[in-house]
Amino acid sequence: MASSDLESLSEFIDSLREVEILLAIAPLQRLGEGGAAAQAHDRELVNAVTRSCTVMLVAHFEGFVKAALTELIDQICQAKPPTRRIPEALLELHTRGRIEEIFGTEGPDRIHKTRKLFSAYASLWDADRSINPQVISAKVLTRQFTNAKPEILQSVFAILDVEDVITKMDDHVNRAIAERGDEATRIMVAVKLTEIVNRRNKIAHGDRSEKPTPVEVQNYIVFLKDVADCLSGIVQGRILHCCSLV
Repeated sequence: MASSDLESLSEFIDSLREVEILLAIAPLQRLGEGGAAAQAHDRELVNAVTRSCTVMLVAHFEGFVKAALTELIDQICQAKPPTRRIPEALLELHTRGRIEEIFGTEGPDRIHKTRKLFSAYASLWDADRSINPQVISAKVLTRQFTNAKPEILQSVFAILDVEDVITKMDDHVNRAIAERGDEATRIMVAVKLTEIVNRRNKIAHGDRSEKPTPVEVQNYIVFLKDVADCLSGIVQGRILHCCSLV
């Protein structure tokens, strides 16, 4: 795997243009200009645009995370490294699913699935065997990522042996803020992620009281781009580790 950005990160950055184009539709609110009806229309348009932007932005970010995790599994399947290079929690996740399938069946089907568990999935636990692409799936991993809340990100990346991913994102995001010359501002990533996802959820479920401002949406764009950049680097590191043939 080259050291260039993940394809999923490039696609996410491209998708942000869609959000920014939509955000640009929101009219500037000039107090005192136009009649009451015109001002009310402008406020409604701003609210509609920023609410749509928030939903779209979080959807694009969650899509990025799933795509990045898929790139990791795809690279593992392509390189076929020895299983000792793969996080044990990821191996267990795949094996557990097969065990659950066995206990959900009866008769000949259970016998068949039990035989397959030992004939196909036992190789995942042989340290010197190459990974069999037929028994490892990106869907199994991405299914664990249900939304972009910090506790979900933490649990998913723990499967990949990434310790305290939230702290890593905190360091990266605040370093990026400092590099942009805003050293007085410090963001707690867990708090900000929870805020954004909660607002998206409320808007998506019809809560009309949620009205992000254009400035808030623009800040969310910058923040999630920084978070995505951090996660891209983490996934790249996992790819380099897992795909080593040593």
